[in-house]
Amino acid sequence: MFQRTRKVACPHCNGANFWHGNPRPTDVLHCRYCDAAVIRYDDYVEQAARREAERLIAEFVETDVSRELAHLKAVLAAPEGRPGQ
Repeated sequence: MFQRTRKVACPHCNGANFWHGNPRPTDVLHCRYCDAAVIRYDDYVEQAARREAERLIAEFVETDVSRELAHLKAVLAAPEGRPGQ
């Protein structure tokens, strides 16, 4: 998938659980500590894809405004960087 861990925390006891092998989309992960149903594999994949997409978008969208302004000032301060020069 995304070369990410398949570790899932139980919403009831917060125990660490893992998918093993190649689960089917309808397989449900049960907590190894409290035996509660944690998540279906297709839901897990959808959530993981959404988190990865959000992470990638944030990586390319977020910028350091102060650094960008400093660079812009430096470019405009240089004689060859001024428009019309």
